[in-house]
Parts: sequence; structure tokens; C-alpha cells
Amino acid sequence: MILLFLLKKFAFWLSIISLVIGLNNYWGNDDKNILLIGLNPFLNSVAYTEPLRHWIFDYDSAKLAADSASIRVRFPAYLIHVSSFFLAGLIIDFLIYLFKRKQTFK
Repeated sequence: MILLFLLKKFAFWLSIISLVIGLNNYWGNDDKNILLIGLNPFLNSVAYTEPLRHWIFDYDSAKLAADSASIRVRFPAYLIHVSSFFLAGLIIDFLIYLFKRKQTFK
């Protein structure tokens, strides 16, 4: 019953997609951080602002990297990614709830 309820929610599916993207990045398949940061509008805008930039990127590992684009990300980047996808899913679920509620009152 609860599993069936979760399977119908965007927040659940977007969180699962976010975890898969995060694991893909952590295992080294996304060394340029295109999936993790580039395709997440919130994280993309926050990643290059000065106060949060050093929380997201590990600049100490950049000294060892041959390519400056392959800077590793820190753990807060994964947390921001999962939470932003979950929040987007909650907003979509809420809009669907409002739409269905409006349809029942007609």
C-alpha cells in the first residue's frame, strides 16, 4: 500500500534519479560534473557563487588533476543535488494535487 503510494509521486522518482546521478558521479563516470552540476539549474547557479563554491568543489584535489575541468565535488554538492530534486518533486506533486482538487469542485 505504501509502496504503491510512493510509486505515484514525483518526489520519490526524482529522488531516485538524483541518487543514480550522484552515484554515477561518485564512481567517476561523470568526471566533468556535467550530469551532477550542469543539468541541475539550482546547483549550477549556486556552484559558481563565491561563498558556496568552496563547499561544493574540492580545490585541493585540483592541484593533482591534469585537467582543470575535472575538479572533484565535495559531499555537500550531493546533498544539495538530492534535496533540490526532492523539492522539485514535492512542488510538482503539490501542483498535481491542486489541479485534481480543482477538477473535483467543478
